[in-house]
Amino acid sequence: MTQAIVADQIYAMPPQKGFTVAHFLTVADIGRSARFYEKVFGGRILSLGDSSGAPGYIQIANTWLIVNVGGGPTPDKPSRQAVGLVRS
Repeated sequence: MTQAIVADQIYAMPPQKGFTVAHFLTVADIGRSARFYEKVFGGRILSLGDSSGAPGYIQIANTWLIVNVGGGPTPDKPSRQAVGLVRS
């Protein structure tokens, strides 16, 4: 995922001019979250990730959302855990 074209405008990562904002979101379900941002904000789904743990990418103008599921503690932060909001 290096660029997206929306309404004849090219948005690239890293941008060739101007700037691009990237947000990392921890989510419970990548596909569901991607569809939400597509429907509500008119985002363009660039990737839904894969079974090996790659994140999903959604592009909204010059903003890229990187969505991925949470994970357990890491060696450098053994007491921390990243979790997405779970809807009950």
